[in-house]
Amino acid sequence: LRVTLHEDNLEILTLPTPGLRPTKQPFHYQIRDTSHKAFYLRDNSLVAANLQGENASQEEKVSVVPNRRLERKRCPLILGIKGGSQGLSCGTAEQPRLQLEDMHLIELFYKDEEAKRFTFFKTYNGSTHRFEAAAYPGWFLCTSAQDNDPLTLDPPGLHPRRG
Repeated sequence: LRVTLHEDNLEILTLPTPGLRPTKQPFHYQIRDTSHKAFYLRDNSLVAANLQGENASQEEKVSVVPNRRLERKRCPLILGIKGGSQGLSCGTAEQPRLQLEDMHLIELFYKDEEAKRFTFFKTYNGSTHRFEAAAYPGWFLCTSAQDNDPLTLDPPGLHPRRG
């Protein structure tokens, strides 16, 4: 399943002018997949499920700052959770592995090399936003069809490139 960002949260699309300092805090957004599942934290993993009623309070907002060193037209975003105190990393191995790392997103805004593993290129097609790992071209942030499964990165070939 592709990850989608609700239309009413599209102010994320505008990146600050290069050279300008970001706000002192990341932007925070509710993100849903195409089945409207929300993200929440379980056993230090980000998982997706349909959260309703009392469970709705478990939803983890995704924190975002731009990566100012990568190509702006590809909309490079550094992603994290917990108010920007944990980054969503693809790791550094030959094959990516989605994991949470204690790293403040605002610090990553200034760290060129370190920021790439936390950066995702956001593309937009209709009402769906896709997030491609900057450090692993062709690998996309993905949720499972099952509730309560961790977010993963899908390998190249599962998501055909679009314009």
